[in-house]
Amino acid sequence: MKKFLTVLLIFFSLNIWANDGDLDKAYNYLNTRGEVYFKIHINELNKDVQLLSKILSIDKVESNVVFAYANNKEFETFLEKTSFDFETLTPPSMLRKVKMKDNVDIKEVNDWDFYPTYEGYENIMEQFASDYPNLCELETMTTLPSGRKLLVLHINNNLSAEQNEPEFLYTSTMHGDEVTGYVLMLHYIDYLLSNYGTNPRVTDLVNNIDIWINPLANPDGTYAGGNNTVYGATRYNGNDVDLNRNYPDPDDGSHPDGNSYQPETQAFMQLADEHSFVMSANFHGGAEVVNYPWDTWARLTADNDWWVYVSREYADTAHVYNSNYMNDMNNGITNGYAWYTISGGRQDYMNYYKHCREVTIELSESKTPPASQLPDFWNYNYRSFLNYMEQSTFGLRGIITDNTYKTPIEAKVYIEGHDMDNSEVYSSLPVGDYHRMLKAGTYNVTYSAYGHYPQTVTVTIQDRVATVKDIELQEIEGVMADFHADITSLTPGESVNFTDNSYGDVTSWQWSFPGGEPSSSNLENPQNIVYNAVGSYPVTLIVSDNEGNSDTITKEDYINVANIYLMQNGTVELMEGIFYDSGGEDDNYENDEDYTMTFKPAEIGGKIQVEFEQFDVEENSTCDWDYLEIYDGTAELGTLVGKYCGTTNPPVTTATNPEGILTFVFHSNSSINKAGWKALITVMGTGAGIEENKYNNVVVYPNPSNNFVFVRTQTNIKNISLYNLTGQLFGKYKSDNKECKVDLSSLNKGFYILKVETEKGEFYEKVIKN
Repeated sequence: MKKFLTVLLIFFSLNIWANDGDLDKAYNYLNTRGEVYFKIHINELNKDVQLLSKILSIDKVESNVVFAYANNKEFETFLEKTSFDFETLTPPSMLRKVKMKDNVDIKEVNDWDFYPTYEGYENIMEQFASDYPNLCELETMTTLPSGRKLLVLHINNNLSAEQNEPEFLYTSTMHGDEVTGYVLMLHYIDYLLSNYGTNPRVTDLVNNIDIWINPLANPDGTYAGGNNTVYGATRYNGNDVDLNRNYPDPDDGSHPDGNSYQPETQAFMQLADEHSFVMSANFHGGAEVVNYPWDTWARLTADNDWWVYVSREYADTAHVYNSNYMNDMNNGITNGYAWYTISGGRQDYMNYYKHCREVTIELSESKTPPASQLPDFWNYNYRSFLNYMEQSTFGLRGIITDNTYKTPIEAKVYIEGHDMDNSEVYSSLPVGDYHRMLKAGTYNVTYSAYGHYPQTVTVTIQDRVATVKDIELQEIEGVMADFHADITSLTPGESVNFTDNSYGDVTSWQWSFPGGEPSSSNLENPQNIVYNAVGSYPVTLIVSDNEGNSDTITKEDYINVANIYLMQNGTVELMEGIFYDSGGEDDNYENDEDYTMTFKPAEIGGKIQVEFEQFDVEENSTCDWDYLEIYDGTAELGTLVGKYCGTTNPPVTTATNPEGILTFVFHSNSSINKAGWKALITVMGTGAGIEENKYNNVVVYPNPSNNFVFVRTQTNIKNISLYNLTGQLFGKYKSDNKECKVDLSSLNKGFYILKVETEKGEFYEKVIKN
């Protein structure tokens, strides 16, 4: 489960101690079960909980007491790195014996008021497949070293054909001791199969959704006490790993828990690779709340309003049948990060890496409720199960084909000004169908596919209604030039490898690399082009075929060569560079850092300016844990511009002191580290050539901006082109006078380049979209 925070206005002191008896009991559980369950007395609620969440698997928090699990390694780290008092507790799965059944005939089951043995579970799943061969088939995702299997049941009225239907996944009990959802999913399978053909709603769901259900995602944990009982179940798997910390993470990358991907994790990632799941949910226990993304970072999803809507629908439906159920957090729903942050969760993996909408649903405060209560939990939830699954059929959907051959194609479906953090979706082959759930509203949707011209349409969506939009994309005739580089931001002396991505039967290539050595090539994929001088350089590719067709593409300012500066103690003279935290582009900063770094202009009269592209520093309300301070001048004598933490970029800052210097002071505490920052450091107002011309002739304001900027020049504007830092063109604008408005509203946050063509020449201006 995720933790449930209860904040009290008055903290009181608890007499909780780690005496020899608690330590002995902890080691006994670790030796016999591979994990220990305990409670910890903390002092500073937010800070201590964040520290412990990096060491242990937190279960819940009540006032200033943390309940957590640990394996041997985690427990030793806890003892080594903290001095908290703790009390060893009886594992939740050992608080009561529950009713078990072995030989189960599903046709004779009226109330699912029991827990099956492991052999009973396999038998039930096999019975479903044998009793309903036209509606379901049983697949084994993997067989674990223990011999237990990860089973998934596929339900549909046409099992053998790919159809224009959303693929949907329900799964439960990846924490092995949270078993309410395990039985409810078996009950749900039985409900769908036994009611098909007689219940119109069930029939429609089975006919129109490709359904996959995995009732037991951690059989080794659930049956850690033996195949005949769930008594003694463990949270962790057979290797003592928490599976809900074991997935790639959008913020913390691969292996955020430091463990190899477990067999269970690998099996689910393979399942997700083999299918285009549109929606999914995984069921947990220990609380009663619908937890929607993200878990790993504070920013909301592109579809946060939709997530609130469907989560509210789930909880409110349950409230109709028990007003005292599903009431945790915001009356039964919560954003994951607002509850507390975890890394390596499956929910964020599915949303970010697989473009699927997955939610985590905590079904019962008791992890192993008495078997007699399972029918009650079924009655509270099964209508919500239906509602959530049904949502996969609503929103925007259709089939994308080639307009010449009428064949399905794989295409990207992207909503301008809305999508971010991989929220776009893709059509899947062989059908070419796409499914995009959306809250009611009007959206500009762009469809794009390799070798085809993109197409943008405006659609209006209603809640709980399917809007069908079939799209035909026109194939590009002849050849179309395109390419990419393995790196575009580099330091002097580094080399770049270029790859041709052109479309058509290209037979010749003509490359131009201003600033590079060599400066040209006729190879298809030129390698080791060296850039020695600081600057921003275009790349041009001309491609031709044997029919006389040719196409040219130039990516302006595509290669950016700059000096790299990592946060440290000292003073640096520069004209331009990229400024990172101590971890650089790929790694986090470290704990317990205290650095002061001053940048001064390399030329007299210059002023240092800093523009942040990315920023992620551990957040708290007063920025007292980890923070970056910016001073106009030195740290001792200058003016404090601001103190920053969290994920919002600090403002563009230009020195105003006579020396033109900016100073950065960074502090991190001993617990949590984040990705840090990336910023562009430049020198303004030196009177040196291009900088003087640019800023005397072109003014862009406001900059940074959320929605639009105005470009003002001393002479008439001919054209304005808007690019990102990789050279991708986002728009062109014309004006007959000295001012032009440029729309940024549909762009993602980050740096962009304005190319301004006037009667005086071409000028370039960096723009930041907030």
